Amino acid sequence: MVNKEIGALGEKIIDYGKKLIAQGLVSGSGGNISHRLPEGKKMLITPSGMAYDKLQLEDLVIMDIETGDVVEGHRKPSIEKGLHRAILQARPDVQAIVHCHSKHASAVAATRNDIPPVLDNMVAYFGGGVITAPHAPIGSLSLADNVVKALGERPVALMANHGAVAVGKDLSQAFLMAELLEECAQIYLLSFLAGGPVALTEKEVEEEIKWLQGKYGQA
Repeated sequence: MVNKEIGALGEKIIDYGKKLIAQGLVSGSGGNISHRLPEGKKMLITPSGMAYDKLQLEDLVIMDIETGDVVEGHRKPSIEKGLHRAILQARPDVQAIVHCHSKHASAVAATRNDIPPVLDNMVAYFGGGVITAPHAPIGSLSLADNVVKALGERPVALMANHGAVAVGKDLSQAFLMAELLEECAQIYLLSFLAGGPVALTEKEVEEEIKWLQGKYGQA
């Protein structure tokens, strides 16, 4: 990984892998991270089954997004490489992907139910509720297809009986979306202790999206 730009990107991936562990979004070597390379046709992805706090730059793998061929690296890429490729192919706006097994998001995913839009923050950050992709074997093309459909144009989705995926324009945004999804899932589950959540209606979601346009965040 001689290229300085790619090397810097690799360092960020390793750093965010450690943050996944620190924030409790994964355990051990669970989950995976990828980033589209600047030229757009390749991705840098974490290796299969290696702990994030032990990763070195040379452990990361460069893959061709279209063909799935390993372009550079001596490690086996993540078993979910097909998932990352499928998302990057379907979403030109996405540069970074974080797949995690955070506890509360995974708990909801285990029910195979969606998270309805129960919080204003879900509208602000996700555009509404969160869809759970149908179950399929780990690392399968079916799982990749299911997740792409569940994501649609949104930044997050759940994976039935598995975990969650978050995407963004960079690693910072993808990681933030993963954190927010875990927080929303936790609040959703806790709300059942207080009598059960009341979801925003479709009309309320649409009106809030319109209201927030141009008002929230920086230009």
